[in-house]
Amino acid sequence: MAEVIEVACRDFLEAAQASGDLGSYIRTRSAHHKIVAYELDIENLPTRAATLYIVGAYQQLESFLIDLIEESDEVCGRKSRERTDKEAALDWALDVLPGGKAANLRKVWVELYAILEYYRAVRNRFMHTRKKASGIDKALKEVDYWSPVYAVDFGLKAPNEPDALILDDFLLFTRAIKYVATHLCRVACPTPDEVVAHAGREMKTKALRNLDWHMTDDQKARRKLAQHYQVKYRYDLTAVPRILDDVIRLNKIGAGRIGRTFKDKVRHR
Repeated sequence: MAEVIEVACRDFLEAAQASGDLGSYIRTRSAHHKIVAYELDIENLPTRAATLYIVGAYQQLESFLIDLIEESDEVCGRKSRERTDKEAALDWALDVLPGGKAANLRKVWVELYAILEYYRAVRNRFMHTRKKASGIDKALKEVDYWSPVYAVDFGLKAPNEPDALILDDFLLFTRAIKYVATHLCRVACPTPDEVVAHAGREMKTKALRNLDWHMTDDQKARRKLAQHYQVKYRYDLTAVPRILDDVIRLNKIGAGRIGRTFKDKVRHR
């Protein structure tokens, strides 16, 4: 969506420049669309647009990190600590996931972390104008150190200073987000034993509790479980066959015990 908006923005700027009178052009176009706009800052518009793209992307990143930890806690049976005051969402996620921040930082690659930290500082500078500049200066210095690596890996004209951002900054940010998100998903991936334990809890949910584990054949049970985890968690249980086998075996044992208990009560009566 940001790229489509950028196309529209560039077309607008080209038409404005071709008009020969920026003030008249913006007034005419704004009147046509019934929007109040009298001045066109043609030099700063590209940077402001890029900043807004980055702010939007950061909000999505933060939401992803919160959802990731909540889902990881649910599946793995954990209760992660709350974020501390002013703690970045990424730092919090790296710290509460198995292994801790120091180990997980290496797993997501420090040069990618530096990108996310820099554009987080850009976002904070835009959202909180009273913030001290030292934070963004430090983050900019760190990404500048890795710039030769980014140039080779991504082929983008980024990162740039906060007052000179372009679309390439947004592209660099989003690509780094995707790589870091993938690494974090690997870190957060539950062990087979954790999935088996979680599946036992899932049997009480509406989606699975109607299965008669004592009577259902293994193939049907496997399909039902695999479909449930694929739809709800995008998790491929078939990639680890032991998980499906263990879940079915344990639940059949439980169902068998329930069945025998009920028959014993009937026989006793």
